[in-house]
Amino acid sequence: MRLSRPRLLLRAALLVFLAGFMAWRARDTGLSSAQPGLEAGAALLLSRIALLEWVLAGLALVVAGAALLRLRPGSRQRPPRLDGAPDPGEPPPESPGGDAAPTPYKEPP
Repeated sequence: MRLSRPRLLLRAALLVFLAGFMAWRARDTGLSSAQPGLEAGAALLLSRIALLEWVLAGLALVVAGAALLRLRPGSRQRPPRLDGAPDPGEPPPESPGGDAAPTPYKEPP
């Protein structure tokens, strides 16, 4: 499915916004895990949550980059057909022997 150019730009912008939000949350969570007087288990949990938020921020940036790469103009090739039939409008493939018809496969005796 191809998305239009404005939709791709909107998707990339929302993903960049999400990445910024997750980075802000990760920074905030990391700072709160370093507060004095916090139990060791709670600090460990908060630091792991902060790490997960950083990973999600990075993932959102990667997906936004992939969306922006789809904006580049490129060749619009059709995907290959798996049934072996040529695409409509495409000339039939030529046999390797020139104009000779291909010989059918015969099983060995």
